[in-house]
Amino acid sequence: MIYEPISLDSASRVPMYRQLYESIRDRIGAGALEVGEKMPSIRCIAEELGVSRTTVEQAYQQLCVEGYLVSRPQSGYYVEAAVRSEPPHPDEDREEKEPPGVRYDFGSRYVDMRGSDIELWRKYVRSVLSREDIVSSYGHYQGEPALRRELARYGMLLRGVNAAADRIVVGAGVQPLLSLLCGLLGERAGRVGIEYPGFAQAERVFRDFRLNIAPLGHDKYGVTAAELYASHIDVLYLNPANTESMGRPMPVSRRAEILEWAERTGGLVIEDDYNGALRFKSRPVPAMQGMDGGGRVVYLGSFSKLLMPSVRISYMVLPEELAALYGQRGAYYNQTSSKVEQLAFAEYMRDGHIEKRLRRLRKVYAEKSGLLMTLLAEYFGKKAKVRLAETALCVDVTFPCAVSAQELARNAMKAGLRVIPTVGGEENEKNACVRLSFAGIAEEDMRGGVALLHQIAEENR
Repeated sequence: MIYEPISLDSASRVPMYRQLYESIRDRIGAGALEVGEKMPSIRCIAEELGVSRTTVEQAYQQLCVEGYLVSRPQSGYYVEAAVRSEPPHPDEDREEKEPPGVRYDFGSRYVDMRGSDIELWRKYVRSVLSREDIVSSYGHYQGEPALRRELARYGMLLRGVNAAADRIVVGAGVQPLLSLLCGLLGERAGRVGIEYPGFAQAERVFRDFRLNIAPLGHDKYGVTAAELYASHIDVLYLNPANTESMGRPMPVSRRAEILEWAERTGGLVIEDDYNGALRFKSRPVPAMQGMDGGGRVVYLGSFSKLLMPSVRISYMVLPEELAALYGQRGAYYNQTSSKVEQLAFAEYMRDGHIEKRLRRLRKVYAEKSGLLMTLLAEYFGKKAKVRLAETALCVDVTFPCAVSAQELARNAMKAGLRVIPTVGGEENEKNACVRLSFAGIAEEDMRGGVALLHQIAEENR
């Protein structure tokens, strides 16, 4: 009988019905009971095990709910599914782990935390968490009004962005915002132009929406108007604050040409102003969006490098037409950025801390970039072409190499050095270009890292 090997412990903290349920489930999983086999009646199993009928009924009901048993009126309970049970295995840790032995990290996943506002940030977060009326409700689909008001002020003050609060949409990073934008654009965004070599994360979103990607060439000032007209694109994605061709801001004259293209063709410009306010060698150049008088620019801004990467707050400023469309659909979208962090950041900005943080970071990154450029000149001399990408907080280094940038990066990783393989304007079959981010690496590690890069470059010439 089914109940013969079952042993129930009345002294156990596990309820009796649960013990019985688990015992029957395990026997079904072990194959001791076959599909279609009739189970003992509730009365019979209760008498044999010395438990109440209620205990058996609860166990049988749970087994029915999970699909192991089925109740047939006027007939009884039958085995419905013989799911073979195995001891549970913990999920494999699929999180990307730090490769062993990375001594010098010129990757872009970290920022300099010196003089960081972690304690101050905790204070603002605690302040929000103490307000039960706030944390007990969902956030606004467009972003918290208090934060959007501060973002509008910040955008106009520091980036020259025409950003009314009702046209701002907050999200947990640029990718979720781009996904929303692609949904709004629909078929209007059939062909997207990206300045070569582009931004992989944005390109991934466009491809996920089955949009055609057109890599755009450029001259020394960035993508050209002639290239835009010839490519027949509907949407242009670029970062005027840090063009791929120069690593410097796009000239105002070229920006005006691009806006004229958008106005004439009905095209749309997505301006990703990544770290546009972090320029430290000269004053930040205002965003292109502030020059737009025809509603042809969507502006994207983020704070991952200004505050800390783990706080996921980005924002998008929509033209009037798209903002109205989003207003009609917005209630169907869930907010992706934490309501608590949004409100904490709103208070942080309101009290003037974001401007103070910017001033500190500009000084820190000016010193770090200067040191890295000096070390590269010392070790490579004229053998390498070095280009500072200021707002990207990195340096592109192109040097003679017999292997690709990807292979060289793999060789560097084996030696304990992380660099970012990239495609530079001078790269060909005889050169490789790698990107060195100075945002997270400590100054005392820079010399060792550059020395090791020079050694690896010499070995792969």
